[in-house]
Amino acid sequence: MYKTSFKFSRLLLIIPIGVFVFILLPELTKKYNDFKKQETELKESAIQLVELQQIEKLTTSEFHKLKTLEIGLPIRQLSFERQKFLYYKTGGMLIVLLFMGIGMLLTSFLTQRKKNSPNNRTVDFQFNDPDLDTIGKQISWEAKENSGSNFASETLKKTAFGYKITSSSFVKVFAWSFFLVGLNYVVLSFTEFYSISQKQMTIMEGGKLFFSSGGIFLLIGLFLLFSFGAKVHINKQKRKIIIDGQILSFKDLHALQILEKFSQGKSSGGYFCYEVNLITKDGNRYNLLNHGDKVILFSDMMKIHQLFKTQVWCRVQL
Repeated sequence: MYKTSFKFSRLLLIIPIGVFVFILLPELTKKYNDFKKQETELKESAIQLVELQQIEKLTTSEFHKLKTLEIGLPIRQLSFERQKFLYYKTGGMLIVLLFMGIGMLLTSFLTQRKKNSPNNRTVDFQFNDPDLDTIGKQISWEAKENSGSNFASETLKKTAFGYKITSSSFVKVFAWSFFLVGLNYVVLSFTEFYSISQKQMTIMEGGKLFFSSGGIFLLIGLFLLFSFGAKVHINKQKRKIIIDGQILSFKDLHALQILEKFSQGKSSGGYFCYEVNLITKDGNRYNLLNHGDKVILFSDMMKIHQLFKTQVWCRVQL
């Protein structure tokens, strides 16, 4: 029987592409054309108003036209300005969502390619028995971290001095999306206020506008970006590790501990995730990796093991 390597799950891409091409794109085109038409009409009305104001003797119809424009044109222009900023905000949000979608697809593709790489196959690895080690008999096998994820939320990356353990690109795309959505609405909302309003903004008005526009998303994005920074730095030259605010020497390291834990989901049945913990010679545990992608986690663990040359204790079903 002929076997194809084509993944039918990719056919699901037809759904967002079809929605964009046949629904969103025509609607956006129509909105843009209506917007440009309205802009042209307003410019023509403004020119007509100036021309009427320059006529010394107006006919009755010209006088009524002048008064109609003097009263109605500012209102129409104000409405147009608000509509224009609404389009800007919506367009900015769509661009951010497009960035998020492309970023997530790209990071998922790169993660899958990394998982399928021959360099990441953990075959014929000999784990050590913690029951044959004095420290191994004493340490806890309970989870070091309460939280976890069902995907590769952390990764080991090379640096100029060694390695660092930081948030994965998928998580950073998510954090940047929150920040950019908030920034888009906050900047355009304040620009709209100063463009339309003829008065100075008070502190209370500024605070209300900030939090009611996109300030909450902006602050959440900032929090996520700072929270998802590097949590471990490994300096190969100095043979030092910065972890949990402490500096450890390579000579203080004793073993790597790999354990499995179950995280109960709120809307789903839950999922398994895994920890790689660093064990020192005094029996203390420090978390290195904590996420739900077993293949990526074991691949990164192998690189850490090759660097530290320590024992590896594992209680995970392979």
